[in-house]
Amino acid sequence: MNSKAKMAEESSWKNWAYFYGSVFFFMANLFAAIATFPAYSLSIGSTPFQSGLQNTIFALAAVLFRMILGPIMDQKGSKPLMLFGAFTFATTPLIVMLGSTYWLLLIARIYQSLGLAVFLPGISTMVAEMAPIKRLGTYLGSLRIFFNLGLFAGPATAIFLIENSGYSSWFAVSAMMGAFSLFLLAAVKPGPRSVTLKAKISSLRNFSEALRDKALYPVIIGIALLSTIYSAVISFTALHIGENAGGATAAHFFMIFGAAGIVGSLSAGALSDRIERSSIAWALMAVLGTGTILFTFAPSIPLLVIICAIILGIGTQGSSLVFAAWLLDLAKPGLRATTVSIQENTIDIFFAFGALAFGLAAQGPGLGSAFLAVGIVILVAIIPLSSSSKKLIKTREAEK
Repeated sequence: MNSKAKMAEESSWKNWAYFYGSVFFFMANLFAAIATFPAYSLSIGSTPFQSGLQNTIFALAAVLFRMILGPIMDQKGSKPLMLFGAFTFATTPLIVMLGSTYWLLLIARIYQSLGLAVFLPGISTMVAEMAPIKRLGTYLGSLRIFFNLGLFAGPATAIFLIENSGYSSWFAVSAMMGAFSLFLLAAVKPGPRSVTLKAKISSLRNFSEALRDKALYPVIIGIALLSTIYSAVISFTALHIGENAGGATAAHFFMIFGAAGIVGSLSAGALSDRIERSSIAWALMAVLGTGTILFTFAPSIPLLVIICAIILGIGTQGSSLVFAAWLLDLAKPGLRATTVSIQENTIDIFFAFGALAFGLAAQGPGLGSAFLAVGIVILVAIIPLSSSSKKLIKTREAEK
């Protein structure tokens, strides 16, 4: 009996190692693609507008594909479509290497968006299938480590290879990374709670069925607010604090922001397994709102840059993780992938909205005013969102 238990434990750890390894290589490839394709686009003769447009098309195409493929994932299971997603990332660099034209790059990016559409929601769905029910938040927190490691390793590796050996060398390595992700994922055994729908349901009906649960709405609104400010921090921190505090401080901000995010994910995940997820989520959103308001004054107070990096890192990563775990708790077993697709689409849409809104603010009232306004909106919104989420959850439990 002890021998069987030991073998089962070793098998479980190997399964998680294969899964985390696949996620790391996929995320490293994803972040590297986002960071390097604009420069590659310019190098083949596109305009600055076109270089940014191909990333926008990549994100929006993923939103559209996810509307179709998310419900299919509920019907077929997460692993088959995730394998397809890993395959698209392994083969996209090979398509780009066929020729140096902007239209070929656009075709490759739309093709690659298929992988983005299925792999990201598949990650959370597969964790929900594999992790112990009472430790979902902890396992999602561990997963975020590999997200951040991918962020640290992917763009840095790509830029180093491009600067020293050119784009062809990076595309070859990118294809190999995609292949590693594919092979590692192929070795993963789906969890015991893998659920597929027996009946074929249309994508529209799947999303409609998921959205009938009004308990999801406060979570989705929270994710929208989080994505807006996260986009602004990622896109405009260097501009906001760089002019007055110096570029080095902006670099330090992102290093501390990333490290604080890992700590925030691990601690928030573990806490949300022990305390009601809604309480942790709204508390972290209050931290995020406070940090956003303080960030308004960061350019004139260098120490505040460091403090805000810690607060915003914990607030963004921690609340993002708890919202994800909360959605998985609320999702019907047969609609997990569809529910996570709603989350991912919300993130993509409001990430784009945040970049647009703060870009306009930079040309008008200023970034400081925008950070102040959004911080106040977050703090004010928490009260009704927290209250309504508790009422909706009670109503939901009463109807069961």
